[in-house]
Amino acid sequence: MYGIFPKDDPDQVIILKRFFIAAASYLLALGVGLYGVFSGHSFISRDWLPIIITGLVATNIYFYLIIRTGVNKRFAERSLSFSQIVVSLTWMLFLMFTDAQNRGVLLSVYIMIMMFGLFRLRRRQMFQLSVFALCGFSTIVAIDYFFFPFRFDLAREALRLIVLSGMLLWATLFAGHVSELRAKLRRRNHELSTALEEIGKLASHDDLTQAYNRRYIMEALVREKARADRTKSCFSLCILDLDHFKLINDRYGHLSGDRVLMAFSERIRGTLRGMDLVDTDSGSRFFGRYGGEEFIVVMPDTPLAGAMRCAERIRKVTEEEAFDEVFRVTLSAGVSQYHPGESIEDTLHRADAALYEAKHRGRNRVIAEDHSASSEYELPVGDSTITNIVVGPFGAKTSF
Repeated sequence: MYGIFPKDDPDQVIILKRFFIAAASYLLALGVGLYGVFSGHSFISRDWLPIIITGLVATNIYFYLIIRTGVNKRFAERSLSFSQIVVSLTWMLFLMFTDAQNRGVLLSVYIMIMMFGLFRLRRRQMFQLSVFALCGFSTIVAIDYFFFPFRFDLAREALRLIVLSGMLLWATLFAGHVSELRAKLRRRNHELSTALEEIGKLASHDDLTQAYNRRYIMEALVREKARADRTKSCFSLCILDLDHFKLINDRYGHLSGDRVLMAFSERIRGTLRGMDLVDTDSGSRFFGRYGGEEFIVVMPDTPLAGAMRCAERIRKVTEEEAFDEVFRVTLSAGVSQYHPGESIEDTLHRADAALYEAKHRGRNRVIAEDHSASSEYELPVGDSTITNIVVGPFGAKTSF
């Protein structure tokens, strides 16, 4: 149903409400004009009334349709305030010219029309409208002086011009002040929006790695559990731990360790984004810092096998490329799948136990919650010792 107001565009609704308020000024001016015609104080013939009324109605319908159909969105000024005021002033000039007896009353409506631009237009636009309004009124006064001297009163028209000039000057200056206030308000709102965005990011992201923080991840797990229980779907999670990370801090300092954490987080987030683009059947994965050098990945709509493949991809990406062109590290991972009805703590506990098993088996591997790991995930092991290599600042290789 095509209603008077759109239901899905609140900005357009506001513009249309302002339009109807402005349209009321036409009714006021028309009422004064009709009084002048039927009381014999207007020079316009009654035969012109249908044409004038039709013109006023057509003008309002024209602007209404432009706004209602959304055509106004193509313009920089969506409210079309400037155009509507120009057209309204033109109609008022016509009525004031034809109804000289009631020109004083119509002049108040003429000034009132200008007020619609105070809170929407800039100072320059208001100045242009003021010049148009003053020149238009001066023109009909000049026409009276030269062509209709019998109805011309110099003192009266001079007073009207003075009052009109003062009001237009005030409107222009006040519009400039309001325009400055709007600009300040926009800047303040932008600053507030930016600050709130930063606060929101600080509340949900780890300051060092820019990954989600533990609080956000736990909230995401609660949401995923509720969704999985509601839709009878599944999700998996993976806890990652950088192998022998403490030795990096001890040997090269905490700043070097921080750089590794930041680079690791950025690389894994990029890897997960790429996987999300390829694997459209799964939901977007959440990656966050679980604590220290531990991270967690939440994988919606992903069974255990898919989560194992995702974790193995992360392990390989971590192992194959050096961080900061200096450090080459590995990780261990434990993977678990949520079982309907259990608590989040149970799912996390199984993933943590799988991570412990991965470290117990020699690190640099992915282990599932049942402690199984296919050959695809296991490294070829010559003996029970797995060596992690960290490349030092001078290219020296150290085994842990």
